[in-house]
Amino acid sequence: MQFTQEQITKLAPDDASAKAGKALASNSKWVLRCVHEKALWGDCQGSGKNPYRTIVDLTNLAFKCSCPSRKFPCKHGLGLLFLYAANPDVFSAEKELPEHVGEWLGKRAERAESKPIPVEKAAPDEQAQQKRIEAREKKVRGGIEELRLWMKDVVRTGIMNVPQDPYQFNQNIIARMVDSQAAGLANHLRRINKINYYQEGWQKALIKQLSKTYLLTEAYENIEALNTELQSDIKTLIGWNTPKEDVFNSTGIKDEWLILSISNEEEGNLRTEKIWLYGLGCQKFALILNFYAGAQLSGHAFVEGGTVKGELAFYPSTTPLRGLMKEPFEINGRFIQPGIRSSISTLLEDVTSKFSLNPFVSELPFILSSCRIALNGKNWYIIGDDGSGLRLSNNEEECWTVLSISKGKMFPCFGIYENESFNIQALWPSNRYYSIK
Repeated sequence: MQFTQEQITKLAPDDASAKAGKALASNSKWVLRCVHEKALWGDCQGSGKNPYRTIVDLTNLAFKCSCPSRKFPCKHGLGLLFLYAANPDVFSAEKELPEHVGEWLGKRAERAESKPIPVEKAAPDEQAQQKRIEAREKKVRGGIEELRLWMKDVVRTGIMNVPQDPYQFNQNIIARMVDSQAAGLANHLRRINKINYYQEGWQKALIKQLSKTYLLTEAYENIEALNTELQSDIKTLIGWNTPKEDVFNSTGIKDEWLILSISNEEEGNLRTEKIWLYGLGCQKFALILNFYAGAQLSGHAFVEGGTVKGELAFYPSTTPLRGLMKEPFEINGRFIQPGIRSSISTLLEDVTSKFSLNPFVSELPFILSSCRIALNGKNWYIIGDDGSGLRLSNNEEECWTVLSISKGKMFPCFGIYENESFNIQALWPSNRYYSIK
């Protein structure tokens, strides 16, 4: 186990719990501190007569505590893990599990192994279902027609005034795409708002995004002429969803998956969680997308830099990336660095190959085995050991963070290629994992 404070902090349900957990990471707070290869457990003396019994499952990361807190994990579970990460020597190494710990772990294992009995669903009304599909198709095509007219108007009137109000000029057409049930196209248009209009070359980025969106609508108009996998890609990008049941029922890949990074994007009341994985055996990347409303907490205990063993099923695509983790799966506490030999030149070759299969690919994950970052004028670049370079899309603070962690030396890293630039998500200087997001 090599948990860092940062990794444990990200498991906290909120900042207050993380702060309270760090305050409990002291020997004096715990009357009992024990460790076994399967679990940590301890008794934390609170204000009451009896101490709170706390357990951390190390095999498949989870927490249990006798305190009345409704937060998960509570401050005691976080505190015990913070203490172990900072000072493991104060824990008594045990060969046997006490009854209450063994019982809890046993119940968790039973629940993981038990499979729910499938419930027979009533046969869907195929005629009514077909009518709903046709009604939505009509809405989508109506929205696409308006979008194509809007894009032509933008190009015809000129784009030089766009930077004056980059966050408002496309809001009406985004709302129209949502109304026409083409949420994927709305997301495409939102990427226009992420363009840095203060950076030289924004015109190229804007025209490229508009062109790609127009090409997507053209592909949808001629979807019947495309192969099955590309049809799935086009429909997904427009806004049609593949049912999760279909993905779970498909054959997945069983492997040990390295958790490369976990990041969150918020828009209004919706939070999108992105979990990037890398299969150590199959050598494939995967992306798990989770969506949460309001203050809803994450439904997993994945730890960045750690691994999870399980079967991952991919959504149909010419370049499969997005997937779902089938249950049961096992979260491991070992932190490793991927043994990959790759360069920026390899990255660009891979990008070319992927774009030849699917020109609508937006995010491409990649691991670089040896690189450094440097500031040239106002722009930051990532430079490989062969001298080749690529512009970074990380913000100023993140770039300085990477430079301070790496101390200007070469390091392996994981990042996302998008819009002809690279965004560093995590790095492994001196075989230690650091998250940048």
